[in-house]
Amino acid sequence: MKTDRRSFLRTLTVSGTILPAAMLSAPSVFAQEQKSAPLVDSPPVLQCPTNDGITVVWAVGSPAAGRVEFGSDKEKLDSVAHGDKFGLNPYDERFLQVRIDGLRPNTRYFYRTLTESFRFVNAYKFEKGEPVFSDVYSFTTPGPNKETGSFSVMNDTHQNQKTLLMLTDRLAALGSDYTVWNGDLVHSVDGPDLVVEAMLRPANAPFAVERPMLFVPGNHDYRGAWARNLSKGLPTWPLADPRDKEVLRNFVVRTGPLALIGLDTGEDKPDRHPAWNGLARFEPYRIAQRDWLERALDKPEVKSAPFVVAFCHIPLFDARPDANDGDQLEKWADYQGQSAKLWGPLLAKHGVQAVICAHKHRFRYDLPTEDRPWAQIVGGGHGEKEQVTIIHGKANGTNLELGVDELRSGTELGRWTFEPRKRS
Repeated sequence: MKTDRRSFLRTLTVSGTILPAAMLSAPSVFAQEQKSAPLVDSPPVLQCPTNDGITVVWAVGSPAAGRVEFGSDKEKLDSVAHGDKFGLNPYDERFLQVRIDGLRPNTRYFYRTLTESFRFVNAYKFEKGEPVFSDVYSFTTPGPNKETGSFSVMNDTHQNQKTLLMLTDRLAALGSDYTVWNGDLVHSVDGPDLVVEAMLRPANAPFAVERPMLFVPGNHDYRGAWARNLSKGLPTWPLADPRDKEVLRNFVVRTGPLALIGLDTGEDKPDRHPAWNGLARFEPYRIAQRDWLERALDKPEVKSAPFVVAFCHIPLFDARPDANDGDQLEKWADYQGQSAKLWGPLLAKHGVQAVICAHKHRFRYDLPTEDRPWAQIVGGGHGEKEQVTIIHGKANGTNLELGVDELRSGTELGRWTFEPRKRS
């Protein structure tokens, strides 16, 4: 049977499945959903704050271009961040991302996003819509020159909207400087729409329009066909040192007397586990983070901080003798043994007061010991029978106070006070 080549190609999908050409000519469900979405499909989400810059990300419902107007006067946003890379300004059908650079530490700025629908007819002809402006919001850049520093932590939300509603309401009430989202934001990263719904507008809350979100990856955030595109919605950090090119999800943020450090424990199974089919290389990644952490703890903004708290998704300690250290093929990690060996001694040497973790879906507090001089706090989960927790901390010149609230019952699970750190 002779087949016309064009007719044959029209029957092929990307996956190679044979479908009638008539089906291929019909608009996809995804396309229909995109068409019905508003042009601006999420509030701005502030991320990756540094002393001299910040990244603004927002979702769009159709192909669009955008930029950010900002300034130190709410009535005069006289500067523009274009977010250009390689000579091209941002343009995407789902996410816009703009980095604002050249800022001053410990300074309040005002900003708004500008979004324009934009469709290419051909290389030199396009259709452009009227600009859509967000409300004017503000943020304050990190830095040491502040009397207090604070943070709040949520974790293991797994795209559960009821849980996210409780958490975002409590985050708004606390009003901390930063929200640390400590991993497992979703079950798996299956596509851009899920990232928008579960990460950029969780429970439809403008949770990070003024207080930046610090993303700490969990093991589930590395699963799914779209996981390698996650940085479109949750950008990596602009680390300038070429030695840091492998660890762009690690961070240091200084807020007053408090330094916050983000680490990435990766998957909860060994790289050789058959579930990964050879696609995982987290073990070398953790080694690279050890080298980064050693440099980070010697940075001036960390060395001068009286209080240092580290965050990672999988715990670094479990007292049970049969606890899974993440190097077993059966089940999953109770704690990350390789990370504990690589990072634990550095955290102890530099007097880090606490490590805040997640993963177990149940609150736990591990007292410091002589061999492990940092406390460990493990947050709760998202299920109907699980504890939904917010961990929060606030430091002034004399002490750091950490607390854990359970949101279903409205009870406080614990509160602890730490003195300024001592380095060995």
